[in-house]
Amino acid sequence: QAFTEKLNATPASCSEADRFREADDRFKSCATDRLQALLGYEKISEVPVEVKSTLEAWCLLHGKEASIEQCLKLVREEPADFKLVGMSDLNYMAPEELDDLEKRTKDLSIVNETKEAEVAEMMLEWLQAA
Repeated sequence: QAFTEKLNATPASCSEADRFREADDRFKSCATDRLQALLGYEKISEVPVEVKSTLEAWCLLHGKEASIEQCLKLVREEPADFKLVGMSDLNYMAPEELDDLEKRTKDLSIVNETKEAEVAEMMLEWLQAA
């Protein structure tokens, strides 16, 4: 485990690398039951556009269809895989997929007023920092 963490560590020491490390640590330390707060979006008929874009982008990161339903299915059925993200995932994406990911998340911000939004905000910060 320690070797894997060291191997996957971001070596740079600039503010962008620090931002990513903080976002990555925050997301990966999130407990599964806290992540599953996202399932509250199943009961909301109109998910805010910034949350919708974030959840769709998270699906793309996992090589899944970009949809809220797919993202919620992943967090419900495979929470460990849902959290299993890293810079290497971005390395395996085609340039057009990376462009799509950036377009979906650029200049977004999520108002953190609910447990669901808190988790979505954490995901968005990871995506933007990466």
